[in-house]
Amino acid sequence: MGTIFVAGTYGVGKSTLCNKLSTALKIPDFSAGDLISAVNGETYGANKVVRDKDANQNILASQVKQLLKSTPSIILAGHFCIFDINGNVDILPSRVFYDLEIETILLLEASSSQIIKNLSMRDKKEYSESQILLLQKAEHEKAHEIATSINCNLYVHHMLFDETDITSCLSYIERGPKL
Repeated sequence: MGTIFVAGTYGVGKSTLCNKLSTALKIPDFSAGDLISAVNGETYGANKVVRDKDANQNILASQVKQLLKSTPSIILAGHFCIFDINGNVDILPSRVFYDLEIETILLLEASSSQIIKNLSMRDKKEYSESQILLLQKAEHEKAHEIATSINCNLYVHHMLFDETDITSCLSYIERGPKL
């Protein structure tokens, strides 16, 4: 087995969906940020500022490797791209995705207005539509690039923020990609 990597921009619903997938599939779920924080002590809250993305990706790879020693499969919520300290899109190093033993990527997308609303409510932080659109576009491009380069399944799901999200994603995982 391996890792089901649930990716998407901030505020797209990764944590909520991962929790539901975990319950339905009886596979533990983890947040990349939480795994990294447990080692380096940084907290990734509303500020989303990362001090050393390269070191963090090494921590993440090591943590996932340890988890996969004790359980055959995990669900991991994470990103292909983040915002840098100036609010610009920063693409994470590709090499880490080779180390995560990813078998499936679920890329979650949503309307920029819904993501902005979610982030405003959750983080009390405002993002511009152009920032979110740029981040979502970069996340989409990188997901396709990584899926191709590591030869894994990719499912892009547009979030509706209702029960169809979980049923659609479960259906994809359980039957695999369409041939």
